[in-house]
Amino acid sequence: MSSLLEDVLTNNKATSPSTVDERIKAFAWARVSTDMQEEKGLSIPEQLREIRAYAEKNDIEIMGEFHEAASAFQKKVRRVEFERMLEMAKSSKDVSAILVHDFSRFSRDSLDAKMLVRSLRDAGVRVISLNDPEIDPESVAGVYMEAITFAKNEAYSREVAFHTKKGCRANVQTRDTETGWCYKNGGQPLWGYRSERLQRGELKKGRPLIKSIWVPDDRIIGGKPVHEWARYCLVELAAKGATLDELRDFCNRKGIPAPRQQYWGHTTWNSLVHPHCLLEYAGYGVWNVRGKNQRYNPPSDWVIVENAHEALITEEEAKLIMAARKGNKQKCFDKGYGRSKTSSYLLSGGLFVCGRCGSNLLGMRKTANASYYICGSQPHRRGMGCGSAVYVPQAEIEAEVTAGLTSLLDVCADANGFTRKVNEELRRIWQDSTGYDPAIPHKLRDIDAKIANIRKAVEDGLPDGEWAYSRMRELMVERDALSQQVTVTGEAPQIDVKTAMAYRVQADKIMMAGTYAEKKRLIRSCVDKITMAPDTLEVEINYKLPEAIGALSGSGGWI
Repeated sequence: MSSLLEDVLTNNKATSPSTVDERIKAFAWARVSTDMQEEKGLSIPEQLREIRAYAEKNDIEIMGEFHEAASAFQKKVRRVEFERMLEMAKSSKDVSAILVHDFSRFSRDSLDAKMLVRSLRDAGVRVISLNDPEIDPESVAGVYMEAITFAKNEAYSREVAFHTKKGCRANVQTRDTETGWCYKNGGQPLWGYRSERLQRGELKKGRPLIKSIWVPDDRIIGGKPVHEWARYCLVELAAKGATLDELRDFCNRKGIPAPRQQYWGHTTWNSLVHPHCLLEYAGYGVWNVRGKNQRYNPPSDWVIVENAHEALITEEEAKLIMAARKGNKQKCFDKGYGRSKTSSYLLSGGLFVCGRCGSNLLGMRKTANASYYICGSQPHRRGMGCGSAVYVPQAEIEAEVTAGLTSLLDVCADANGFTRKVNEELRRIWQDSTGYDPAIPHKLRDIDAKIANIRKAVEDGLPDGEWAYSRMRELMVERDALSQQVTVTGEAPQIDVKTAMAYRVQADKIMMAGTYAEKKRLIRSCVDKITMAPDTLEVEINYKLPEAIGALSGSGGWI
């Protein structure tokens, strides 16, 4: 062997693979979407338990645990925790894997699943399934196996959905043998009706078989049953040309509670005079009105059953209401209010709320050069449940929030200080998402010490033995409850100075030239809540790093 080769091999001994920590660091991911999965042993605690056992057996260090209850077919915006985990995995220098119970917990859509897995793979993160075959994505067989595995999960999910819909379709067309009315598939009854639960036999393991039907709501409000108020509003008002605002104001004046809250809005009445609701008021059972993303299906896809429950109006009256609505077309939402995710109002969508009634503030454009935020109770309920309108100038409040955000990002003059603040927030988020409680070990030690003291006192001749045994039982129950809490393994994900400063630069770029959607996401990542106090004409801005911004979490008079 040449001397040059010997020198090279000798000099590289210190960095050979045997001296480097090759232990895999991973995130754990668990998901459930239905109660049925809980019964079949796929609960979140059970998934995490199996993942921890797998990690321990294979010498994998779990750096963080993530979970949520959501459908894998839902929009990504609804899977907030899932998206957060993906972003953290891609940006982390240490995490190289994500552990899942099976690939269906990751995603059931085969195309979406493959894209997610490949994007993670490109970022140096692989998805490891405990119960699916190991796949080599670089081999021909691996390509086929990956496609088959994801297709199998999607096919299973679609089969479950098919049979669920089939069962729902059959259920709404089945009549109860005693009452003669058709069963319902759940959900809130139409206003004017209430749901009545009936026991009709038993399921497996002796559980009762419960069916639901609709019956007129006979609660007395203002001297009349609710179902009579519903009929009056439909026949005497809506059928004679009453607008949505007039229907809303009539119900609010009479003190009739709205279906979901105390006060009525015209959006609620807009839904109640929709054709499928009028069919239901006329005694028809209607199912499959909406499809994915809550879009209306064509009427030809609806399942309609005659005489499914007691009618509150006749078919002729329903036709009159539909004709009156066509002749008096009122938009559900008044012109001038904006709440789209891509709108220019950066604080709309739940971040900016009214301190008096809790409603979201909406963007309102009065003129071409005058834009404001206003309590949502104004366009919806004419201020019912809140009070007089208060206008917050859009430009001023958004400038204040932007200035506070800039100060928040600049609060640490040195890169190390800024990184420390970011990691503190990451640790807080990790603790909230995993249920981590650092005080549990200390609490357990205190309980054990108290039990030991009581036992010693009994041995030393404590006269009140009954109290001692009772107190010991209480402490043991408390100890068992604490011991059964989920034990969180791993540590909170952290980032280095280079990564933190890269985020800092990216934040500047977004605030200067980003889209409205990007700016909204950035603001929501740093601002906890903004509250308008109508009585004092002040706005309070609460940031997510209060220790870092000090006096910035204050208020100002912009009204």
